[in-house]
Amino acid sequence: MSSNPEPLHSADSTDPSTTSLSLSLRRGLFLWQPNALMQPRPWLQLCAAAALLVYAFFGISLETVPEKAAMLANLLGLAILAIYGGPVHGFSLRRSAIVWLAVAAIAMAFISWSASWLMLPQWAESSFKVHRVTIWFAMIPVAAILGGRQRNVHLLWGCALFGLLLSPWISGGGLAEWQRGLAGERIDFGLHNAQHAAMLFGTAALGIAAFFPRIIASGHRLLALAWLALLAICIAAVVASQTRGVWAGFIAGALTLATIRVMELRNRYRRRTIFAGAVATAACTLAIGYIALGDIVSQRLAAERETLHLLQQGQLEKVPDTTSAGVRLHTWREALNWIAEHPLVGWGGNGRSLIFDHSTNLPESIKQNFGHLHNSYLDLLANYGLLGLALLVALVYWLVSRCLHGYRSGHLCAGDFTFCLSFTVFFAVINLFESYLFYDSGHLVMALVGGGILTRIWRARRSTAHAENAG
Repeated sequence: MSSNPEPLHSADSTDPSTTSLSLSLRRGLFLWQPNALMQPRPWLQLCAAAALLVYAFFGISLETVPEKAAMLANLLGLAILAIYGGPVHGFSLRRSAIVWLAVAAIAMAFISWSASWLMLPQWAESSFKVHRVTIWFAMIPVAAILGGRQRNVHLLWGCALFGLLLSPWISGGGLAEWQRGLAGERIDFGLHNAQHAAMLFGTAALGIAAFFPRIIASGHRLLALAWLALLAICIAAVVASQTRGVWAGFIAGALTLATIRVMELRNRYRRRTIFAGAVATAACTLAIGYIALGDIVSQRLAAERETLHLLQQGQLEKVPDTTSAGVRLHTWREALNWIAEHPLVGWGGNGRSLIFDHSTNLPESIKQNFGHLHNSYLDLLANYGLLGLALLVALVYWLVSRCLHGYRSGHLCAGDFTFCLSFTVFFAVINLFESYLFYDSGHLVMALVGGGILTRIWRARRSTAHAENAG
């Protein structure tokens, strides 16, 4: 199977305007390649790329800078798509299925809001709001800015990784916080809280691991050692954050990544020793990690032993509401009762808040200290019902299926494909324990990871259309 980083067919390879664009961009951003999907004005592409890189670097480690950069990048990316995303070789980016899904998200939010006014007007939001779900589609303007180029995607992800690694010194306590974390204290580097720090570093670790075989194949030993050091730092941050839901998701994502790689190697070389070697390496890595950081893991898992014991006995009423697991169990049970009343369209965009504001069953300590359900899927069902969940499933299915098709056709490299699938599993699991889909950290990784994959999908689709027309 080919893993050629760029398709053979490029609509912009001989266009004089593209040469000018390339020169302009290279003067401003050095490694940034010209847009292969569209031909926007050089200044427009330059401004959009700069805003996107600023957003990726600072992420959620700062407040105003990434927010303004994200707004500018989204605005310019949508402008590029709207003006230059028309039909080429019979394929229009503006009419891509994911764009129609974004339109469907607006319609879904409107239906839920209208239903809330008809059912309980005193609890309905005063105005129609779509940002809670349309923000998931920020990957669309990101993909438009990236222009289908693999180098641009990896430059964006590398910029985000570099910013994340510096976040302890940007928003956190620097080296002193690292020392506290390795000593057993729960740390978050100032990234909202420990759960969000764990999610960001877990995403980074999966991305680093996905491209590690490519680094090994390059033959640069120092680069490979540096890559391993980055992986170790990210995994250490995940452990030091002491977030069990992310631990579970990371294990699931890592197993997905390892399974894909082992299958690829066995198909390529047909040697059983490869499988045995991969298993032995994984076991040794886990053993070394547990010896180094096992006490942190053991103490964190033992903290909820009483809660798990009560749950096994079916005594949910006796579960304390002061532990993280207890808070989740009480809110989840109450949320399911509310969701059952309006399962199709939910309670409107503020549905999850209504549960905390008007529930008569939740303890006052939970109602006063929390405003979300610590589960993205329950939050989504409470707000938008099964319509909202169907939209999310459709988005994930389209992205993963198109990614698989692009990989099989040779338009996506193995690293991109492996990262996409392992991140999808990781993100699906961790959203069972926290509402990342409704926080800036979740929006960040969806935009950057999803945008990188989407731009390659669009490039593959446009190359296929070009080949079909040429044939």
